[in-house]
Order: sequence, then C-alpha cells, then structure tokens
Amino acid sequence: MEITCPRCDSTFSVDAAELRAHDCQAQCSVCDQIFTVDGALCGATPSPAGAGRRWAKRFLLFIIFLLILALIGQAVWWTQAYSYLAGNADLRRAMLGTAQRLGVEIPWPGPDKQILIVNSQVIPGNGNLARITGTIRNTADFVQAYPVIAVTLDNIHGAPVAHLRFTPRQYLAPPYRAADGFIPHTPVPFVLSSPQLITAPGYQVTLISQR
Repeated sequence: MEITCPRCDSTFSVDAAELRAHDCQAQCSVCDQIFTVDGALCGATPSPAGAGRRWAKRFLLFIIFLLILALIGQAVWWTQAYSYLAGNADLRRAMLGTAQRLGVEIPWPGPDKQILIVNSQVIPGNGNLARITGTIRNTADFVQAYPVIAVTLDNIHGAPVAHLRFTPRQYLAPPYRAADGFIPHTPVPFVLSSPQLITAPGYQVTLISQR
C-alpha cells in the first residue's frame, strides 16, 4: 500500500502488516516527519493503549470543563450576580427549588436603601393594642433580602417612648416568604402586630437596611 507524508507530500510503498505492528505510525525517510496513517487505510484496529489514551484525554477535558463551571459558579456566588438572574421568574423558581431540595436558604444580598415604604396606616385593636398595615416595594433591579421594619412610639410631646422591631417572618403573610427574597418592583403588604404595639399619639415606621 502507498502512503503520503503530510509535510513534504512524499509517497512511499509500505507493508500494511508492518504498519499495523507500529499502530499505524510512520516516519518519512525524506523529512523525518512522524505521522499517523488513517486506521481504516492501514486496516488496523485501535490498540488498548491507544483507546486508553483517548479516554484519558476525554476525561481530562471533562475535568477542565467542570473546573471552568466551578470557577464561573464561584464568581456568580461571590459577586451575588445570582440576585439579578433571580429577577427572571423561571430562573428564580429553579434556584428556589434547588435550594429547597438541598435544605438550604439562598443568602439574598441587602437589604439596601432601594426598598421603600409605599404606605402605612395604624388600625386600633382591642383594648389599647394597635396594628400597623402597609406596603413596601423593592425598587432595585435584583432580588434582595426583606428588611427589618422598626416602629417608634411617640408620646404627645413627640418624644419616643418605645422602640419595636419586626422581622420579615413576623410581618409577611402567605404567599410571601422571607426565604424567597424580595422580588424587584413588586409591592408587598405587611402587618405589624405585637403585645408591645399599643395605641400612642404618634408612630414612626422605618426600614432598617444594611447599606
């Protein structure tokens, strides 16, 4: 059979059996180029060693691919870019579903000062108790943590007489959950109720942010 050197295009006649004995490896006698002759052309079946090398190469490429994915995931995690991705409803559901299956909660960033109180009102209750209801809104373009709501009760002179704090788990009602994060541009109702929340001449309702 005849083979051609890929470097200098020299053509030679070789014995197919001899070529197979060398795993279809040939060396050009003109330019000394070592090259592989097509397996089908030389009639060779892949040797176990050759197959092992190919599998080793594929495994190495797979490991490299996993490392790249891990680096990308780490970058997304540390930069908290996932909070922007969670703005997409489908991605957010997938992230929350994965976190639930793993038994963890997503550490949403914030809350920051882009969360606003849209409205609030005091509703008298039984005896001297009161409730405060209202709506908050996340004006940011990313999902973030719900804030703590602080209430200051004032006397008739405007001086504070009590300070109360309410966590998201205390003021949110279904279908809203603190673990799901505060969706961008979505008004969320809140209800503040506590034995310490009594009727008073004045109330100040504020949000506590981390930055």
